[in-house]
Amino acid sequence: MAKCKLDAEHSAAWSGRIHSYLAAVVLSLGLQGCDWLSDPVIVVKNVGRDVIYDVSLEVGGGVVGVGSISVGESRVVKPEVAADSSLLVTYYENNVRVVCQGDVYFTNNLHVKVEADVGGGVCRIGEVAD
Repeated sequence: MAKCKLDAEHSAAWSGRIHSYLAAVVLSLGLQGCDWLSDPVIVVKNVGRDVIYDVSLEVGGGVVGVGSISVGESRVVKPEVAADSSLLVTYYENNVRVVCQGDVYFTNNLHVKVEADVGGGVCRIGEVAD
């Protein structure tokens, strides 16, 4: 039967390499993983033929006022999410109140990018890849 002999110098060298490798892995995962901890991004685009007014987003336990959006334009909103929720976009078009609800999920410390195309009878809300 063969006997293994590890001397202290060889053992210390391997231990140092393992610690360096583990530190590199943790740092790499930390840098890559920080993106999913950032705030969500919502892009609201007016795809209709008229200006939409008093646009607001109800998301994450709060309401964010966006204002008016001209035809073909969009606004980028980064809301603070304090509670789990979906997205509700409310606006006025031709003096009529319109509500568009999206089946997307927001929770605290989860990065998600959502596009909301509204206006002209369109209500299209969905998550998109970054």
